[in-house]
Amino acid sequence: MKQTLLLLALCASTALSGCTSKAPYVRTVGELKPGMRIELRVAGAQVEAYAPLPKQPTQAYTVEATALAAIPPAPTIVPDRRGIVVNAPQALADLLVRVPPGVDLVVRNAVGDIDVSNVGGNVDLATERGSIHALLDGYAQARVGKGNITVTMGALAWPGTLRFRDDNGDVTLFVAANAHFHLHLQTGDGTIFTTYGLRGTSKGTSERIDGDIGRPGSQGISVVVKRGSIRVLRMMPQA
Repeated sequence: MKQTLLLLALCASTALSGCTSKAPYVRTVGELKPGMRIELRVAGAQVEAYAPLPKQPTQAYTVEATALAAIPPAPTIVPDRRGIVVNAPQALADLLVRVPPGVDLVVRNAVGDIDVSNVGGNVDLATERGSIHALLDGYAQARVGKGNITVTMGALAWPGTLRFRDDNGDVTLFVAANAHFHLHLQTGDGTIFTTYGLRGTSKGTSERIDGDIGRPGSQGISVVVKRGSIRVLRMMPQA
């Protein structure tokens, strides 16, 4: 039943006529239930992810593609047992997705920035060349080849260790004030700053910090940077 409903929703994909390079040339709207996920596989684009619009149904998702100079074939959207997989094998100017509450997001982008704001699930983000910016109530993981990572996450609990890796760029994390976790920070060529009061070690251009925040149990955060600096900051509640 779930897959049949999803397939019917995907048939509503509409190509927009008379579009310009600044307007989406294709839009797909469907529904996903909490606990499912959206996976984006992108050859190159500015990827943006937001919550649904206020007028949209609670479980509605939207995928919009904006072309560069030439209009390529529309991204394909394939349902699987976990949700949907969006394949965009040709470069785009922009790929926008609206993520329903409780739906997770996975992004694999070859070239381009990833911007995520106020999605209602958890995210796993990666781009080879570009920067990642994410602001969410859940938890995140991120990987960048060349570019910066800036993530603000409000989760207090998550499974295992959240991993952030950057080969050439800086990483800045803002973590919920009451979260408990083991913290591992390591840079091969850069500096580390954290507001958690942990002491580290240094050797040449490399620095490392390991320590427990509260009673972490199995929860952890690992940040590893080859060339760049690390900042991990506790988010203090606003009065």
